[in-house]
Amino acid sequence: ESPIPEDKDRRFVFSYFLATDMISIFEPPVRNSGIIGGKYLGRTKVVKPYSTVDNPIYYGPGDFFIGAVIEVFGHRFIILDIDEYVLKYMESNAAQYSPEALASIQNRVGKRDAPAPELE
Repeated sequence: ESPIPEDKDRRFVFSYFLATDMISIFEPPVRNSGIIGGKYLGRTKVVKPYSTVDNPIYYGPGDFFIGAVIEVFGHRFIILDIDEYVLKYMESNAAQYSPEALASIQNRVGKRDAPAPELE
């Protein structure tokens, strides 16, 4: 999510490491875009905005779901999709997630399982 028009179509891949609560961000290269891609953020713990230096609150697994806004050092990212591993993890650990987060994956599963429209 950026006010800069050139950043509108940029896509990033977030990796969240359950064992350490660390995040890494990678930007896949896009041909002829002028953006090289590559590592955007190496593995690090990311503090949530509005937490204090004395009591930092870090992003956890419950913060990552379709539609979530993740702020990383002043840059805002919107989660647009999840992979199969994350989908299965969320389904298996539903108690860790808000109703909003669970609804986001149910919508994704519904779209994935919907029959393809017939072409005439």
